[in-house]
Amino acid sequence: MRQTFEVSGLTKRYGPVEVVGDVTLGLSAGEVLAVIGENGAGKSSLMSMICGRIPPTAGEIRIDGTSVAFASPLEAQRAGIAIAPQEISLVPDLSVIENVMLGRPVRRAGLIDWKATEAIARTHLAELDTSIDPQARAGDITVAQQQLVQIVRATATGARLLIFDEPTAALTEREAEKLFAFIRGFRERGGFVLYISHRLDEILALADRIAVLRDGRLVAELDPAETDKTEMIRLMAGRAVDELDLRRTIPSAATDEVVLAVEGLSRAGEFENVGFELHRGEILGIGGLIGAGRTETMRCLFGDTRRDAGTVTLHGRPVTFRSPGDAIAAGLVYLPEERRHDGIFPELGVAENIVLPNLARFVGGLGIRWLQAFRDSDRYIHTLPIKAQSGHQPIAELSGGNQQKCILARWMMSNCRILMLDEPTRGIDVNAKWEIQKLLRTLAREGASILYVSSDFQEIIDVCDRVLVMHEGRVRGVVPTDGATPESLLSIAMH
Repeated sequence: MRQTFEVSGLTKRYGPVEVVGDVTLGLSAGEVLAVIGENGAGKSSLMSMICGRIPPTAGEIRIDGTSVAFASPLEAQRAGIAIAPQEISLVPDLSVIENVMLGRPVRRAGLIDWKATEAIARTHLAELDTSIDPQARAGDITVAQQQLVQIVRATATGARLLIFDEPTAALTEREAEKLFAFIRGFRERGGFVLYISHRLDEILALADRIAVLRDGRLVAELDPAETDKTEMIRLMAGRAVDELDLRRTIPSAATDEVVLAVEGLSRAGEFENVGFELHRGEILGIGGLIGAGRTETMRCLFGDTRRDAGTVTLHGRPVTFRSPGDAIAAGLVYLPEERRHDGIFPELGVAENIVLPNLARFVGGLGIRWLQAFRDSDRYIHTLPIKAQSGHQPIAELSGGNQQKCILARWMMSNCRILMLDEPTRGIDVNAKWEIQKLLRTLAREGASILYVSSDFQEIIDVCDRVLVMHEGRVRGVVPTDGATPESLLSIAMH
């Protein structure tokens, strides 16, 4: 019998609001189907129905022609469906082994056989990355390694259908290629793959077919050999989207004035002898492979960790930040890689997230002037623009791109002039990504200075004026982005 996976007329409504409407898709064994769409297009809700997280309002899921219904993700897993979600969902206090084999340890005579469990976990880890310590605490490894462990946990279930949701968002090119090699091997063994990504180049390289969602509905199916990024973007957005050369459209306004100078910055086990200069109006990219020390350097500059050696000079004056509060007070801010965990206050509203660091300006004789604070935040909500029902809407309900805009609005309100951005467009759809990058180029044009950390060398080339390339905690080179290619930058990072 032909092996197939199908969804027919799948629909999800919350009251009168329809988030997925009448979606019909089919997969054959040994096929990769990419699902693309802007944030809010219904991709996550569709995948949540397929893997048993939420029940469909209408429609049917069929495996090999047989209708199935899942009351939980565990039931879906037993039916051979596993998902590697975009957001990190590991148990930080457990080891890598325990996370990979969570809920599925090898048991003998009612007891866990840890030796056998570890052997299986190591086998699955080796398929993607042999550098991850299986015994390490999951909360202590890097975000990129956590993403890989999460993917390994999904692949270790023995699933026939694997769902990947933005799997390369935290990975560099080398790690992504390892994942692609695994997916191609899984496909050759007859597996089914549903692949969600905003990175259109990898979609074109990896997928056998492309399904386009817009406003919760399937609007097109494409053959990667007969389409291109322009058509994909047009179908996702429902309108033409100009792929502008941002560095040409919004030219650099960098001056010779050095606003931040770093020399000999070192922290044991993380980075050594890091030095660079950031000029007024410049966007300086910081690229490198996993373990290069980029994030660790940013956290140290922000006062989140202490340096062992080196000097930091801000506007010509040596500084030592004992806490992030010191850095913020000096006009230097940091947007972390994990915005959901470290960048937003998920239980608060949009306006509160924007104004919180700026409350002092709204304090009056009778307390905080909340009405004025909300009016000021509304200005940023409308001009960025941030897609929110109102300033009172919980920020956790917003898409990743709009959450990132809220964080940027927070520091724009503070009039901070040096921004350190760690993977600022991770997991963000193509339109929101372009809007944020355009905003950053505009801010730099107006005199802000930006450190832009990204694992995507092409993104660095598109946005930044120069790029500092790191490898294993050391600076390997600083080059202009004019004339640079991802391959040339990767070559620097590998040596």
